[in-house]
Amino acid sequence: MKNVPGKLVKGVFQRALFPDLSADLITALAGAGLDLSSPLQEHYPKPVWYRSIELTADSLFAELAQAQRLRHLGRHVIVSLDDRKLVKGPWLSMAKLMGPRRALKQAAEMGAQYSPIHLDVKERGSKELQVTVEEDQQPEFLAGLLEGLVSILGGKSAQVKVESAANGHAVMAATWR
Repeated sequence: MKNVPGKLVKGVFQRALFPDLSADLITALAGAGLDLSSPLQEHYPKPVWYRSIELTADSLFAELAQAQRLRHLGRHVIVSLDDRKLVKGPWLSMAKLMGPRRALKQAAEMGAQYSPIHLDVKERGSKELQVTVEEDQQPEFLAGLLEGLVSILGGKSAQVKVESAANGHAVMAATWR
């Protein structure tokens, strides 16, 4: 992903997170290049996305250590999408019935057509997956997203461990009960 699609930025900042953003944070985001009061751009440079994620994590989870802020923000994005009923449709209903393992594998296969973030999902066991993401920046944010996703798909006590993040890829192990 060379740039971040405006649709992704809109989904995260204007749909999932907007109710949580303070006026000061909205101002800080604008200063970082993400002006939520203007029509969104078609694409954003990656540094604007990364800085916006950091600013938001710092604002919403200031009491936590930096890595934990990013992880909590990732999980919060997924939980907010679900709690606020922003993700609807038959796929989510079916995905919850399929469970995390099958749903994530199917999403990775289908996502290549629809998502700017490419995943490779490999089974390590019935309740453990290795997920490789074509992105190595902010791996704790990515781990939080994955942890939240495994949870809403029915994985009890979901945990994600970042195993490596380098050379344009992050490798994570997702487990659940």
